[in-house]
Amino acid sequence: MPQHVPWLILLAVYGACVGSFLNVVIYRMPEGIGLVTPRSRCPGCGKQIAWYDNIPLLSWLLLRGKCRSCKTGISVQYPLIELLCAAMFVGVYLVDYVSGLRLEFVQAGLGATWPAFVVQLVMVAALLAATVIDARLFIIPVRIPQTVTLAALVILPTAAIWLPAMEQTAPVVDARGLGATVGGVVGLTVALLLLHLRLLPRSFDEVEETLDEAEPADAFLSHPHPRREVLKECLFVGLPVLGAAVGLALMNVPQDYLPAENQYPLGLRVLGGVLCGYLVGGGVIWGIRILGTLAFGREAMGLGDVHLLAAIGCVLGAGDAVAVFFIAPFLGLFAAAVQGGLARLWKSRGRVIPYGPYLALAGVGMLAAREIFWSFFGIF
Repeated sequence: MPQHVPWLILLAVYGACVGSFLNVVIYRMPEGIGLVTPRSRCPGCGKQIAWYDNIPLLSWLLLRGKCRSCKTGISVQYPLIELLCAAMFVGVYLVDYVSGLRLEFVQAGLGATWPAFVVQLVMVAALLAATVIDARLFIIPVRIPQTVTLAALVILPTAAIWLPAMEQTAPVVDARGLGATVGGVVGLTVALLLLHLRLLPRSFDEVEETLDEAEPADAFLSHPHPRREVLKECLFVGLPVLGAAVGLALMNVPQDYLPAENQYPLGLRVLGGVLCGYLVGGGVIWGIRILGTLAFGREAMGLGDVHLLAAIGCVLGAGDAVAVFFIAPFLGLFAAAVQGGLARLWKSRGRVIPYGPYLALAGVGMLAAREIFWSFFGIF
């Protein structure tokens, strides 16, 4: 354990700094304000915040939660997010390299697994920001999960070129999975192109154009024809599903006509694993969104949830993404029961919490305890 202390200190400091940036993301991104400029200012007096008043955790404590100039209170959310992000970064390191829950990381060591570790940190930071925004505003800015997706697509396959340990620490597919993934990606690309050319109809398009800014955040649920609109999405989703089926069928040929499993480069199989996780994670949520809307006559889940689970799938893989999908409702039911009990205790009205935070919590839980989860079902 002593040899891990310097890394734990470094990650705690780095996590607090990332948490400070997440505070900017949480406040500015939903408002459409740049993340770099303008410089941070006090909302009370408008004075620019000096660098020494912007040190994670320390500045808030030294200022006693008030602006140096006008003494306007500074929300406790800022140090809490910084502290939570620092704790999450330390926690991921402990899970991967100290706890023994991820033996593949322990056996290979940090030097051979750091790319997967870095992508995990990107994911948990993004999930933290998405959770806070979704809980407050019922939206998940698409750039947040897209950042996770991009990090996984760039870092993991590239690292697999020279780090053999990535075969155990990153998502990987076999030959048939690679064929299905390539077909799915081709189908998704065609669907996006047809959507861009307006040869495929956009769903709920008139809502985005006419929704009044003064309406509540969940006003989109009141669309008069949700079943009609969600049927348009079936056309879009059907293309990657068809492509995946064709790709899988093409790989179901006699083995004499296919390269041996070990002849596929590891980088290619990891790229396939990342993309497969993206397609499966997003596809599961989107399928339930369509079925739920058709069944209940109101828009079920948002496309932000689709992007969020797709990003989780990029990092954890297709199987873990499906597990996250099934775990999240149980977390939601538990939270609803607790919230309902507290509401009755305090004689208040419970607040509706969107689905995104439960997906994020399930994603972090799966990252930490995936071997325990799968061992319970006899898979490990």
